[in-house]
Amino acid sequence: MTQSPPRPEIDVDYQFDHVMEGVILPDLDFLWNRMTDAIVETIAQLPTGRVVDVGSGASKELVRLAKLGWEAIALDPSGHMLGMSQMTGEEAQASVKLVRGIGEQLPFADNSVDVVACQAALDHFSDRFAFMREAARIVKPSGHVVISLNNFEGLACKLGRALHPMAKASRLHHCADWPCWNIPPDHTFKGDWDVVRALGGSELVLERAYGVSLLCMLYGWGHFLNRLPGGISDRLLRAVDRLAYGRPSLSDVIVSVWRPATDAS
Repeated sequence: MTQSPPRPEIDVDYQFDHVMEGVILPDLDFLWNRMTDAIVETIAQLPTGRVVDVGSGASKELVRLAKLGWEAIALDPSGHMLGMSQMTGEEAQASVKLVRGIGEQLPFADNSVDVVACQAALDHFSDRFAFMREAARIVKPSGHVVISLNNFEGLACKLGRALHPMAKASRLHHCADWPCWNIPPDHTFKGDWDVVRALGGSELVLERAYGVSLLCMLYGWGHFLNRLPGGISDRLLRAVDRLAYGRPSLSDVIVSVWRPATDAS
């Protein structure tokens, strides 16, 4: 009898102090906020219904969707993060239902959800394809699956590798111990454009994809922005974000929107 290879060890008690520490420069701050906006804007374009955010974290997106009339459900394996979701909802006076579980075994009935969302969490799952199959199972035939994923073959990573020797010598980088193109140890695979396009398998069809942010954590970029007046820094970040939108293979984060294969025309 052959045995399946062991799954990577997964942090099922994720907490905020597991995230990058230190000074947050404008490029990373913009990326985090822009990802939230992108997910909310994408889902808000769809008919209002039931949305489940898998790997929900603090549920900033869900709170905003709940205020737009969505039935919002946060699913996370971490009790700590579900507690943060509850606090976020209470502070915003928004109703968010809390479910503890994992993406590979979603505790919802077939065809019962209008949108399955997963923001910057898929590369923490033990089996991304199991999650995609589960998402396809629970989403309605007219529903959608919306995923954002870090792109470790984006322009920042490509340039970072090339510039690394010079940056190391000149101390340009603001993340000296962890270059932007290194895969964090709590990630279970390396996200990039080719990986995104292969996620759907036979169950889901890629409807569209777009990029979010450009050049985040590239050597010197964040410090350069930090020296500029806030208005100019923000305009620059928004300008490169617009460039990233139509170039997901080069962007810092890729947002993909999927529909069930049975709904394909």
